[in-house]
Amino acid sequence: MHLQKTALVLEGGGMRGMFSAGVFEAFLAHQFTFPYITAVSAGACNILSYMSAQPLRTRQIIEHYVTDKRYFSVRNWIKSGSIFGFDFIFKELPKQLLPFDYAAYRAYPGVLQVAATDIVNGESVWYDQEAMGQDFIPVRASSSMPFVAPVVKHEGRALLDGALLAPIPYQKALDAGYEKLIVVLTRNEGYRKKKGVPKFLLKSVYKKYPKLWEIMEQRPKLYNEQLEAVEKMEREGKAVIIRPQIPLTIDKFDIKPHKLLALHDHGIGCGLAAIDRIKELEQQ
Repeated sequence: MHLQKTALVLEGGGMRGMFSAGVFEAFLAHQFTFPYITAVSAGACNILSYMSAQPLRTRQIIEHYVTDKRYFSVRNWIKSGSIFGFDFIFKELPKQLLPFDYAAYRAYPGVLQVAATDIVNGESVWYDQEAMGQDFIPVRASSSMPFVAPVVKHEGRALLDGALLAPIPYQKALDAGYEKLIVVLTRNEGYRKKKGVPKFLLKSVYKKYPKLWEIMEQRPKLYNEQLEAVEKMEREGKAVIIRPQIPLTIDKFDIKPHKLLALHDHGIGCGLAAIDRIKELEQQ
């Protein structure tokens, strides 16, 4: 079923994004495609295997590679400045170990928009499928969290995590003309972000990027405002929110396979439970 009126909006969340990957399996099972997708950070990473129509590919990554030191390790951080092995994730895995179907991805019948944050001017920068290239540098930039990944220099910009300014990138879909949204979150109902990063820490690590200090200071307020906006849309019958139904015990750097697989399966269940609501929203 190709939806025509309803956009898909994806937040990040690091390893909590395995919930979203499970939701996407439900979409694949029902052959759902969306005309417009906005994504940041882990949401941008995990949507790729859905767009390439490769069922359970993310689950295979969890089962076989998530504990591989090339995927995630302090060694990576010491060696490259990133705790996630982005060269392994975006080059070796898709091109050799678990081949990614680039042709199917490019043939997906909808538009993908991925945000990264320009930490010089303090703006979101958006990239579509054509801008991704073979190595998905914009997705890498969107997934580069402060302190655990280096600044990505791309096309004259200094980029970090897209979730810094667009943690729940619903506004991009509204600006594109979509009034109905499916929003996949990686936190349970009732969650609110409470604490920001101490400014002295930001000033010591990111001396050259004062705009980033401002962004990080406002991040809890910004996240909560965007969350409240999509919850309001759901109450008004303009959105369907899919999110974990239990408080998560997984943080964004948790790589325990049994916990990630359980979260992935929980995502499948939540996605399947939302299918009828999605159809109803599309038909309104």
